[in-house]
Amino acid sequence: MQELRRQFLFGAVGILGAVAWRMRLYAEPQARKMPTPPQPAESQSSIPDNAGRRPSQRAMLQQHEKEFRDSLAALFERVSDLKREVDQLHSSDIFSVKIYKRTGEIEHLAKQLRTLAKT
Repeated sequence: MQELRRQFLFGAVGILGAVAWRMRLYAEPQARKMPTPPQPAESQSSIPDNAGRRPSQRAMLQQHEKEFRDSLAALFERVSDLKREVDQLHSSDIFSVKIYKRTGEIEHLAKQLRTLAKT
C-alpha cells in the first residue's frame, strides 16, 4: 500500500512539474513582428490641388478684423445714440424702457467684441 502511495505521489509530482515547465515556456515574451503598413486609400494624383486646403491664414485674419471693426462701429453708434437720449432727459425724469433695452444691446455688443478680441 505504501509503495502504491509513493508511485502515485511521484507521478503527481512529475505531472505537476511538466505542467509548471510548460506554463513557464508560454509565460516568456515572444518576439513580436512589425505589422505591415496598410495600403494607401487613393493615389495623390487623383486628389485636386485645392481640395484639402483650408482658407489661408491671411484671409481668415482679414475676415476676423472686418468683423471686429464692424462690431466696434455698431457699438460706438449705439453708445452715441444712448448718450444723446440721456443728455436730453432731465435729472428728475425716470429712465424709459427703451433706454434699458439699449443698454442691453450695448452689453451684448461689448461681450461680442471681447470674444472677438480673445480669438
